[in-house]
Amino acid sequence: MERKNFLKTFALAAAAGPMILDSCKKDSVTKTSTSTTTGTSTSTTTTSTTGSCIVTATETEGPYPYPSGEIKNPLERSDVTESTQTGVPLSLTFIVVDAGNNCNIVSNARVDIWHCNKDGYYSGYANQPGILGTKSYVGSTWLRGYQLTDSAGLAKFTTIYPGWYTGRATHIHIEVYVDGVMKKTTQICFSEAINNTVYASSLYSAHGVNTTTNEADSIFGDSLTDLANETVSLTGSVSEGYTGSYTIGITL
Repeated sequence: MERKNFLKTFALAAAAGPMILDSCKKDSVTKTSTSTTTGTSTSTTTTSTTGSCIVTATETEGPYPYPSGEIKNPLERSDVTESTQTGVPLSLTFIVVDAGNNCNIVSNARVDIWHCNKDGYYSGYANQPGILGTKSYVGSTWLRGYQLTDSAGLAKFTTIYPGWYTGRATHIHIEVYVDGVMKKTTQICFSEAINNTVYASSLYSAHGVNTTTNEADSIFGDSLTDLANETVSLTGSVSEGYTGSYTIGITL
């Protein structure tokens, strides 16, 4: 029922113009393992390389993505907070490159992101358990959006530092499309030190520190090589906000 409501909501948005934990396992993808620095059983992936270019590890789409192949996210926007989601400011720049062609930049690629709010809930769905009890955010669209990469291969987003929910490390979901074809589904995480600093701050402290570390996470922890590549370095502070950039290597 939640999925139907979600589809209905976004179908209406698209017409107007302007997916728990059990699903959070790596996609089964065969890649070439290398010694380049940058599982769980049958679903382990490792980062592959083409020359000096790294192909970003493929990760599961869920939870709570836009339904792939049924309706596309209609929210082309840089600021995904909708001015309703409070938290530590986070500015992220994604650089899309073609790892099969000397890491040449890829312009006009579509970069979709989504993540939970400071309390660990996603927009668009009902029956989500969490610190505030079971919540429904059917009809809401915050902390979701997409941007097209510019001539330098850049897509920039203004958001808030994600919260967390039981069983998962702090993360953001990403999908990349080129000419309407999905080229990469992945997730990124952040250092434990910054996570802990943010979660001790006033807006997050009621929830406390995330009890699942990056290494213990079912997605990031099954390959330490991938984990190193999927952990985004940030600069900044709780008072001023954090800024970071992340290169997404795809193959065209």
